[in-house]
Amino acid sequence: MIKQYVIILLIALLLGGCAGKTHIDLAQSHYKMAQSYIATKDHTGALTEMLQAVKIKPDNPDYQATLAMVYFNKQAYSKSEQHYKKSLQLRPNDPNVQNNLAALYLNMQRWDDAAALFRKVADNLLFRYKTRALLGMGVAYSHGGKNMQAVLAFNEALKEYPNNVSALFLLAKTYYDMDKFDLARQRLEKVVKINPDAGAARMLLGQCYMQLDQLDIAADAFREVANREDGTERANQAREYLQLVTAGS
Repeated sequence: MIKQYVIILLIALLLGGCAGKTHIDLAQSHYKMAQSYIATKDHTGALTEMLQAVKIKPDNPDYQATLAMVYFNKQAYSKSEQHYKKSLQLRPNDPNVQNNLAALYLNMQRWDDAAALFRKVADNLLFRYKTRALLGMGVAYSHGGKNMQAVLAFNEALKEYPNNVSALFLLAKTYYDMDKFDLARQRLEKVVKINPDAGAARMLLGQCYMQLDQLDIAADAFREVANREDGTERANQAREYLQLVTAGS
């Protein structure tokens, strides 16, 4: 009887162990399937798989963060926030998750929340992309009407990478919104020198020249945009500006 009992106990333990392993593998298989759906931008398929993965393993921070990202792609922002926060409860101070949550706050137009979280991410030495966090912070401040804080954020990003065209353009745009047209012009001239195909920067540069009453140079900038991007909405807008600056000349 004792021997039979031991055999039954061993079988029960083995079956329990196999069940646990199958349980974990099933969650992982749903997660991997979701990744393949994400790669093909099938967000509904990804959501279906991630809901299953999280149901099986609710305490996995990676699963919670991925589910949050899928909800973000589905524009279900409240649910996305809920699962990003759950992921951070499970693994506090993960800068990648915090960065994604800050980006979510940008989409939710929660400017102060976004700026504060981007600041935290930028100060985290484990985050690989400090400049991105600083740019996000600057954008949040800019949209929130805090232009001076935005200027400081973009300049901090430029200290990291002086030729970062995104930082230069965003700084120039902020200066333009503050009616500091010459400061905007200086940054935009640098952008188009680094990247001659930067149509948005060249367009704004033309507008700076207009505000500075340098109409001939403005005309050249708008003409360049119209020629480079012929057939686009920006080219049509450039031609409208070109008519304005050349009228009566």
